[in-house]
Amino acid sequence: MTMTHEAVIRPSSLPTVPAVIFAVLITLLSLVPARRGSRPALVAIVVTRVISAALFAAPALFLDAPVWVMVVVGFIIAGTIIALVLLWQQGRRIA
Repeated sequence: MTMTHEAVIRPSSLPTVPAVIFAVLITLLSLVPARRGSRPALVAIVVTRVISAALFAAPALFLDAPVWVMVVVGFIIAGTIIALVLLWQQGRRIA
């Protein structure tokens, strides 16, 4: 009697640190095209910043994190909100 071993292949989830690095790289790589007027590049930047602030940074405010982490997270969230407001105001002036 022959027994076979079947490997179960599961998709691996993306850990937080690589996800943050990828989000930052997408943001940086999209910066030049966005400044040249590329709407998809601008959307990529906005989406990655909002995801970064909402999913990666904000939870630290509700966890038992050190004070310095909360300060950094506060700057990240505030910077994202300020950038979004400035973009929105710029869009209203052009339209």
